[in-house]
Amino acid sequence: MFSKKNLMKKSNGRRCPAIAWLGLMVAVAWFGVAFMPSTAFCQPEDGQNLILGKVAKIYDGDTIAIKDDKGKVVRVQVAYIDAPDMDEKTDEKQPIYGESIKALSGMIFNKEVIIESLGKDKHGRVEGMIFLEKMNVNVEMVRRGMAEIYEPVRFKPSAFKQEYVKQLFDAENAAKGEKLGIWGHPDYISPYKFRHRADQ
Repeated sequence: MFSKKNLMKKSNGRRCPAIAWLGLMVAVAWFGVAFMPSTAFCQPEDGQNLILGKVAKIYDGDTIAIKDDKGKVVRVQVAYIDAPDMDEKTDEKQPIYGESIKALSGMIFNKEVIIESLGKDKHGRVEGMIFLEKMNVNVEMVRRGMAEIYEPVRFKPSAFKQEYVKQLFDAENAAKGEKLGIWGHPDYISPYKFRHRADQ
């Protein structure tokens, strides 16, 4: 029987990437097909940081809920990124707000994912890197211009996990260069600034 604890193995004095082992487990258990996620995405050294589940709800372009492998509903903030937002008081929506939700839903809704938990935010949501087979969903949303790098990550990247930060900056630069999604709107402002307009 597989367990998160048993996913951590030793190899040449280093820990084998947990997501690689977990990916194989998921493939056998759910898909019947073996896939092995790229080690470029294999960050966690503690199997307790990994959550398996099926995406049950998409709230917006950077917030979801999953039903984990124990049947518990877990709300997840898609870590390090910020998608177009909506003002809950006025219902004002940023450019491509709806497209961003559709993009995320099309990628992962009702699908089995692996989440690397990076902790919890002030609302108690899991901050997670989401993996669908070999794809880092957080990075893919930015690459498509459906989200941008979260403002605190942009201004203090050294405080965050460096491999993910690099992937996100590379993805955002590519999206900007092609004017994809949000970057094709000249009047676009970051969701962070949009939410804090009253403070300015």
